[in-house]
Amino acid sequence: MMCFFSTYLLTCILYLAESSHFRGGIISWKPTDNHQIEINYRVAFRASSGHACDANTIENGTLLPGEGSLQCVEGCSDTITTMSYYCTDFSATEDWTSGTNSIKYNLSASSNNLFTFGFSSCCWIPLVEGSSNWRMRTTANLTVRQDTGKINSSPVSAMQPVVRFSYGCDHTLKIPVSDDDGDVVKCRWSKRTPNDECGGVCETLSGSYLDQSSCVLTYNATQSTGWYAVALQIEDFQKTTDTVPFSSVSLQFLIFVANLSESCASRPFLPQNIITDGSILHSSANKIFNESIIARSGAATLRVTAIDTVSPIGMIKSALFPFGTSGREWFVTVTWTPMKSQIGTHLFCYTAVDNLGQTSDQTCATLVVDEEPNDTVVLNQDCNAFKTPEKVHTKCIEATTGVPKIFYLATSCSSYFVQCNELGTGRIVRCAPGTEWCNHVLTCVHSGSCATEG
Repeated sequence: MMCFFSTYLLTCILYLAESSHFRGGIISWKPTDNHQIEINYRVAFRASSGHACDANTIENGTLLPGEGSLQCVEGCSDTITTMSYYCTDFSATEDWTSGTNSIKYNLSASSNNLFTFGFSSCCWIPLVEGSSNWRMRTTANLTVRQDTGKINSSPVSAMQPVVRFSYGCDHTLKIPVSDDDGDVVKCRWSKRTPNDECGGVCETLSGSYLDQSSCVLTYNATQSTGWYAVALQIEDFQKTTDTVPFSSVSLQFLIFVANLSESCASRPFLPQNIITDGSILHSSANKIFNESIIARSGAATLRVTAIDTVSPIGMIKSALFPFGTSGREWFVTVTWTPMKSQIGTHLFCYTAVDNLGQTSDQTCATLVVDEEPNDTVVLNQDCNAFKTPEKVHTKCIEATTGVPKIFYLATSCSSYFVQCNELGTGRIVRCAPGTEWCNHVLTCVHSGSCATEG
């Protein structure tokens, strides 16, 4: 018997009518106020099927129409929303567009304790295994938890729409997971029974092994070349020994196995970047987040041709440029000014791709958007002028007349600070190259080291 210890059990099935361009996605959720939940979904589609996206689309916040609708099909009968989404990432080489959106759903709209939302699709790519019919199902426990005193939030994950493996090589794929409640998170294969969680793409990567506790997928790519679908459930538990999850989140993506002439060791890799795998980076609403990502080719005869990302809404990625003098390293810069509506946690992932289509391991970090500190001075996007000059005088007077007196203030640009005088005049000052302002020690420190200072 399946027991969720809840007054409300929510089941989401993502339903996409008449779609043949789906590239995978994820459905997660979290509680909000007024007896509502916020359903978050990320979807990916074939770009050439009418889902074109570029840097302008992302920067302008253009809402793309998507395909089909998110429907409640069990316990209620209404259409929740059309599958429109804000594009966050795209790949011209892989021919995909990926984006995300969210919708608030009023639980009091139904008197039934079981809610089912629907999404299914078929993929135009002929799969080595499976029927190419996609189905995604997410379940959630909506009762107030005894251990936290609040409703559970589901775990979240992120994955590139297309992951490339080389034939004849051993591959290890870490599934990134995060949980706002700090729960134990496990991963398992989606199943067709007792409830159909995956349609025709259930357990279609024969010979692979999924470590459920670490969420690591290993695969010896010696079966067949071609396209495979991966359908997983990401689940959160109060304790490691628990067998009944609080919630079960659907994650699906594609793997392509290609027969290449290069050795297994020739894949590109990612040197030590500030955004490291598993790291947690903090930013504030309306503050510019700006970091570079460096990738290195796996052989002198190869070159990095792209750094693909899974980004939050509004993050801009630069063009790819050479880095250093080795001739084997390239970089992109990502820039993001999160809005107040984005306060909370966001997964950000990136992968390097070379000219043979080989990919590096995926690196994922958690970006935490905090409330804007009261003493932070907001600068314009170019960081050379105050966004609200009238407030700077007040902030400088408060800082220089307080106990202790402070003559320096943080700004929304990480490499800039404001120097105040006792007359209330503030002057924008830039830190030296390679350093950033660290407010709790009131000086510029080496970029990325502020958390270890003081």
